[in-house]
Amino acid sequence: MAGNGGIIGPVNTVTNGCAACGSAPGVWQMGTVYNFVKNSNWVYNFATADYMVVGGGGSGGSSYAGGGGGAGGYRASGYGPAPTQGCTLTTKWGTFAVTVGGGGASVSSTPSCVAGNPGVKGSNSIFNPGGVEGTSMVTATGGGAAGGPCGVAGGDGGSGGGGGQRNNSPGGSGNEGCYSPVEGYDGGRSKIPAPGTAGGGGGGGATVVGSNGSDNTGGGGGAGAPNAISGTATTYAGGGGGAGEGPSGTAGPGGAGGGGAGSMASGTAGGVNTGGGGGGAGGYPASYPSHASGAGGKGIVIIRSPGYLATDSACAPVSSPDGGTTFISTFKAGANLTVSGGPSIGLDYLVVAGGGGGGGFSHCMEGGGGAGAGGYRTSFPGGTKIFLGTGSNTITVGAGGAGGMTATPNCAASKGVPGNDSLVGYITSFGGGGGGGDAGANSAPGNPGGSGGGGGGWSANTAVGGTGNIPPVSSPGAPVQGTSGSPTAVGAPNYGSAGGGGACAAGVAGSPIAGGAGGAGKANLIAPAFPGGTTFAGGGGGTSYNGGTVGAAGSGGGGIGGDSRTGPGLGADGTDGLGGGGGGSGVSPTSAKGGSGVVFLRMATACKPGAYAVTPCTNTIAVVGSCTVATFTVSGTLTL
Repeated sequence: MAGNGGIIGPVNTVTNGCAACGSAPGVWQMGTVYNFVKNSNWVYNFATADYMVVGGGGSGGSSYAGGGGGAGGYRASGYGPAPTQGCTLTTKWGTFAVTVGGGGASVSSTPSCVAGNPGVKGSNSIFNPGGVEGTSMVTATGGGAAGGPCGVAGGDGGSGGGGGQRNNSPGGSGNEGCYSPVEGYDGGRSKIPAPGTAGGGGGGGATVVGSNGSDNTGGGGGAGAPNAISGTATTYAGGGGGAGEGPSGTAGPGGAGGGGAGSMASGTAGGVNTGGGGGGAGGYPASYPSHASGAGGKGIVIIRSPGYLATDSACAPVSSPDGGTTFISTFKAGANLTVSGGPSIGLDYLVVAGGGGGGGFSHCMEGGGGAGAGGYRTSFPGGTKIFLGTGSNTITVGAGGAGGMTATPNCAASKGVPGNDSLVGYITSFGGGGGGGDAGANSAPGNPGGSGGGGGGWSANTAVGGTGNIPPVSSPGAPVQGTSGSPTAVGAPNYGSAGGGGACAAGVAGSPIAGGAGGAGKANLIAPAFPGGTTFAGGGGGTSYNGGTVGAAGSGGGGIGGDSRTGPGLGADGTDGLGGGGGGSGVSPTSAKGGSGVVFLRMATACKPGAYAVTPCTNTIAVVGSCTVATFTVSGTLTL
């Protein structure tokens, strides 16, 4: 082994830091490696990453008129308001711990001011504890505890807690971590009770201070910050509202972004994984023992990068909204994040989710709308592949949604149920929206989803269709995963319900004489011999009332609509394995379900690893020309 420099293999001759021609590639003298690393000359792989880190919210104060809890600190590099944006991280490939801060615990009321009954501070959320703050570590401070009654001040935190009832109790200070941009704002103070009663102050939020209490009215929580790092604009880190005092008191509202509302009884908890502050509790002595403040909302950490991301927890899923060039990891609990070049086995994919269930008939009005198809995402042909690792890879195939309930006076229950998601690795297609029911503002609109459900029948009123491509994602072979459902018709004699959206085309609106057709699905030849066909994700057709023309099925497994009076009333189910939306149903003891989804994974047979198997045996492997295709009609595993 002499002369190998501590690494098995022949010694490289190194000239100006490069291996000489003819030497064994990738084998270095240990001393050379040591010197390169010591002098920071070794070649590392780096990735840039945007982040949003939100601490746990503080809980509200309790008894008489507690203040609102401060929101957890909010720190982000982008995708939100410009004044709150920090710098993007650049980090070496590696594994990093992520801590998600818990919200402060709820506090019970007592008929005494002795203990003050303040809230509890939230906990910090941290990306890469132990790193260098602002360079390789990002910390968002837990939200400040709310003040309790009889003059207890709000606590400092990411955002400050609101001051407790009476004595002009000050709110706590925000931005406890002294960061730039600031992570949050101050809590509001309570009112001096001269004369009369005094409400608690609102907790501070990520973008606005908490409002002051006034007379017997609690202050509102400060507003949080909107952020679209996850792909969907969501508001985080709103402050909790303060409680009012006295039998005629008025509590303050929670701030936008998960802030819990104050109350004259028990306060509302901050939103889970928003970092919202908890609402203050109020009341009069006889009811104190049964009242408690709102707990602070748990924090959240989201990382977005062009580098491949992986985690070790189901509570921190990884997704790719564009089908493989951007990766997003959402931490709802602590876990570890790995940043790397990713696995090396590339496969073309088609991932179709379960279709929504068709709307039903509840003897209220006309009939249900057609359901939206399951979301459709694909790389085939020729797009960016999905990359999976060696070993067992979990494949989830979404089931179709159930049809809306029928033959019931409960109109709201006639709405169809959304389909279920299909998932492989970081590619998720989302379930189709259920078709609208047959009456009422809460029933008739179609549900949103991969493709949206069509609006249900609603006499002379228009019911809107559900929005498609929710949440918004894309893939190389499909700029959107689906389309929207359409609205119902207005007018006699047949009050047509609308068709659900398909992967290729939106559902057709109902008309006075006909139900709308389901939107067309998309053709895909990734598995040309698939028994179900080669067109996927068609929308369901809408119903028509009293002998009108029913809505046609969308190509790709959508179900035809039914007739709401003369029959046949039952719409057709969406086709299993194609992700079709169920047809709307009229007079019928049952209604149409959505079709289950499907997942195809295809690679060149010459590149297939030695270990290549699927489970359970319902799923199949077939050779298609020079390629091998794994087909999943039920959830299972692919071993590579």
